[in-house]
Amino acid sequence: MGSEKKPWEFPKVVLPQHTDHAGVMWHGSYLNFLEEGRIDALNKVGLSYSKLSKKGYEIPVISVKLRYKISFIHGDKVLLTSQFKLENKIRLNCKTLFLKSNGDIGAEAEIALVLVRKTNESIKLVRKLPVQIRNTLSMLEEGPKI
Repeated sequence: MGSEKKPWEFPKVVLPQHTDHAGVMWHGSYLNFLEEGRIDALNKVGLSYSKLSKKGYEIPVISVKLRYKISFIHGDKVLLTSQFKLENKIRLNCKTLFLKSNGDIGAEAEIALVLVRKTNESIKLVRKLPVQIRNTLSMLEEGPKI
């Protein structure tokens, strides 16, 4: 048996507001789907982004790499499968596939995020993750439990 961890899954349907005038999924919609998928996975490991934010923390994206392979059109079902990895104790990397209903890869994304502490005066990178947040991100890295 391999050591592949089960990815987080997040289903979506391409709606009219996700498309351009030709009915093809607009490039910016991919970023919205990625954000929704990350927030959903965080919720599933018990970390509400809104509660995190109220405590003065944010998890901003610091880099995005998107490769479009096959277009999605209005009405298509999309399954996002995401895997997370905490690197250098401060960077959270997320690899996501946008899968068509037949299993073909429509797009691939690589996102890097970091935890920051926000105050009225500044936004600073958190170099030592609080234990509870580190434990929660480790659960995210492990993938969903069946």
